[in-house]
Amino acid sequence: MQQDHISYLLALHRQQDWAAAAAACQLSPAQLKKAVAGVEREYGCALIKTGAVFRGFTVEGEKVVAWAQNLSEALSTLKHVFAASNSRKAIAPLLERRSVSPKRLEAPGPDRQEIDLMIEAALSAPDHGGLHPWRVLVFPADSRAKLADLFEQEKLRRDPLASAEDVKRAREHATRSPALLAFVISPKLRMRVPEREQCLAAGCALGNLLNAAHQLGYGAIMLSGERCFDSLLCTELGVDSTEYLAGFISLGSVAVAPPPRKPAMLDAVRAVWGPGVPEPVQHNDCRDSVPSTAVTGSQKPH
Repeated sequence: MQQDHISYLLALHRQQDWAAAAAACQLSPAQLKKAVAGVEREYGCALIKTGAVFRGFTVEGEKVVAWAQNLSEALSTLKHVFAASNSRKAIAPLLERRSVSPKRLEAPGPDRQEIDLMIEAALSAPDHGGLHPWRVLVFPADSRAKLADLFEQEKLRRDPLASAEDVKRAREHATRSPALLAFVISPKLRMRVPEREQCLAAGCALGNLLNAAHQLGYGAIMLSGERCFDSLLCTELGVDSTEYLAGFISLGSVAVAPPPRKPAMLDAVRAVWGPGVPEPVQHNDCRDSVPSTAVTGSQKPH
């Protein structure tokens, strides 16, 4: 029996009329009767009660219809499984992306051309008004020692009694990663696009940049921490008083894979709204909260 014949029998079972079933199958009644007759010959007995008009299925015909229904449902389930698998495969790079700690990175890191490609990906992110309210600072290899000095000074300003080991770790944050960038949120003032939407656009750009790094085969993470709010460090890096130093992006080859991501429940972030749906639980207003975490990961600097 061909798969089309299964749909013909099921249409006839639903419609209980030759003409209506034929129309549903985009056939003429004569073509439908011929196809059903072929199925009956293949099966070896009558499936449809004889008569000028449709009078129903025979006992054997009802059995065949039941089998056809089960097979049709199984095929439909299989199609959905294949479609879901193909959908997950299509976005696998997004589902598999993980932030990779600097201690898990090694050389080589991306070269200037690859970093520019990541920034180009960031430029394609959703951006209301096309303002690009962000920018990226690239730290060449010959500037990392000076950056380490700045990190050491910031650490001592924050903790004058810091141990030698803590100061050493602070310096390593500037030198450990094969490549290092800084991500700066740069809202465009006196624009019609609200600042919060500009911050969302900056976040989208950062996500694109990190995803591009992942696609190019590198590990990446952005870490913030208290040093990002040190005014002297920001001044040394050329960050304006109207801008925000969001964090530092570490890039490199993955030496040690990060642990698997903890499974997240969709219902924790998804809700379906409708009339009569209770109002959402009020959360603490985070607009003026202490910014102590990063967009993609956080690490308290030492």
